[in-house]
Amino acid sequence: MISSKSMGYWRIIEPILLGSIANIVINFIFNPASPDFILEEFLIAIVFAAMLTEINRIIDFRLERKLSWTKNLGKRFLYQLVYLTLSLLVVINIIGNMYTWVIGDGFYSLKELLIINLCIFVVALLFTFFKWSAHFYKNWMNAEHSLTDSTKKLNELKSEFYKSSNQIALQKANSILQISAKDINFVKSDLGVVWVYYDGTKAVFNGSLLSLMELLPRHLFFLATRNTIIRQETILSISPSTYGKIDLKLKDIDNDNTSITISRLKAASFRRWRNSSSN
Repeated sequence: MISSKSMGYWRIIEPILLGSIANIVINFIFNPASPDFILEEFLIAIVFAAMLTEINRIIDFRLERKLSWTKNLGKRFLYQLVYLTLSLLVVINIIGNMYTWVIGDGFYSLKELLIINLCIFVVALLFTFFKWSAHFYKNWMNAEHSLTDSTKKLNELKSEFYKSSNQIALQKANSILQISAKDINFVKSDLGVVWVYYDGTKAVFNGSLLSLMELLPRHLFFLATRNTIIRQETILSISPSTYGKIDLKLKDIDNDNTSITISRLKAASFRRWRNSSSN
C-alpha cells in the first residue's frame, strides 16, 4: 500500500522530475546537435513545474469532492485533462512569458510556445497517469483489506450467532440433559462445581467455567467475575462503585447471588459488551 509518507516524498520529487525532464526534452528539440543544459534554466523549470503541480493538486482535490472516479470515470478524466491544459496555459504562457519579458529575453515565438506547451503537457500527463495509477492501486488495496476485514467480522458474527443454538450437556441428578445455549440465564462456579441456571432450575456442567464460556455466544453472555457468567437480560441495574468498579443488580436467579461487582480491570470490557449487545 502507498503510504502518506511516500506521497509526501512524491510531492517534493514530482516538480523536480517534471521540470528537469521537460527542460531536457525541450533543449534536445530546440538544439539536438548540442543541447544547452544551464542550471538556471533547470531551476526556473522546477519552479514553474512546482506551480503547475500545486495547481493540479488543488484542482484534483476539488474535483474529487464533486466527481468521484468510481462513479464518473469518463467525466472525471475529461475534466482532469481540461483543467491540466488550462493550468498549463496559465503557468507557461502567461507567467512564463511575463518572466522572460522581465528578465529581458523577450517573448517566445508561436512555434516555440507550441513546442514548449506540447512537451510539458506530455510529460505532465505521464506524471498524472502515474499518480492516477497510484491512487487506484491505493484504493484497490484499501478495498481488499476492507473486504477481508468485513469477511472476517462476518464469519465471527455467524459463529457467535450459531452458538445460540448450541446444545449444552448438563447433569441433573443421575440424568444427562441437553439445553440450548440461548435458554441459559446465569452461570456460577462454586467450590469447583459449575452450576447452570435455566428455566427456574439449575444443573451441573461437567467442565470449567472458561470451557463453558467458549460454547456461549459472546453477544449474550459475559464472564463478569472469575466464578460467574451473566446474561444481558438478567441485569436489572448498573451503578458505579469505588475505584472504578461496577455494581450489578441481577434478577432473582440465585438467592445467594443477586448482585455482583465487576472489577476495575473488567469494567471497560463490560461497557463495550453492554454497548455492543444493546446495539
